[in-house]
Amino acid sequence: MQNNNLDNLYKSGSILMIVLTLVGILYAFNLFKESKLIGISAQNVISVSGTGKVSVKPDLASITFTIRETGKDAKEAQDKASVKSEKVLKELKAVVEEKDIRTDNYNSQPNYVYNNNSSPRIEGYTVMQSVTVKVRDTNNVSKVLDMVSTSGINEVNGPNYTVDTDDDKYKDQARELAIAEAKVKAAKLADQLGVTLGRVVTFSESSDNGYPMPVAYMAKDMMRAESSSAPSLPAGENDITSNVTITFELK
Repeated sequence: MQNNNLDNLYKSGSILMIVLTLVGILYAFNLFKESKLIGISAQNVISVSGTGKVSVKPDLASITFTIRETGKDAKEAQDKASVKSEKVLKELKAVVEEKDIRTDNYNSQPNYVYNNNSSPRIEGYTVMQSVTVKVRDTNNVSKVLDMVSTSGINEVNGPNYTVDTDDDKYKDQARELAIAEAKVKAAKLADQLGVTLGRVVTFSESSDNGYPMPVAYMAKDMMRAESSSAPSLPAGENDITSNVTITFELK
């Protein structure tokens, strides 16, 4: 009698386990089916791309110049570099704010001469100072270049025009245009296929600020004639571009 009770209990427990397993499977299936999270894989999908572009007038120009001087010893090289540095910085502060003038690098090192049959010997020193200037009024770019040139500095790179104000705002505008274009493509494609668009499954974006390459401005060439002046360097416009890819589930 006791054995029969045990058998019945065992059978009841087995049936209960099977029922609970089936309920768990059905519950998991419904969760997967009803999930609204972006990124859940789906078999019936379409992917479309869109591009948005906003053209913006640059409001900032960066110019980098290098003062390089040599001397028979470190002090002489430093003194010669300081004369040029003080002259140009004093003039620059008349048209740009002091906070927008930054020393990127300063280096003083010996110059070695190498002979085949002897140890290297020091023959003078070289001092180098690299400075970056941010010109927030782009109308002053030519004036800044002219100041650098007349200070006897002949290593200049720039101007590099960029957008400094509300940069994120323009990126958002470009993204909105890109998404709108992708949605139009998706709707048209769904209509042609005779299907209905569902939720967004995946989204990705790549952007391009479209900033132009800096212009190499050789000051020493501009100093060959007293009547020469800094060239006209129009800033033009920068294109801020957003490229998006959107994957839609099909109903």
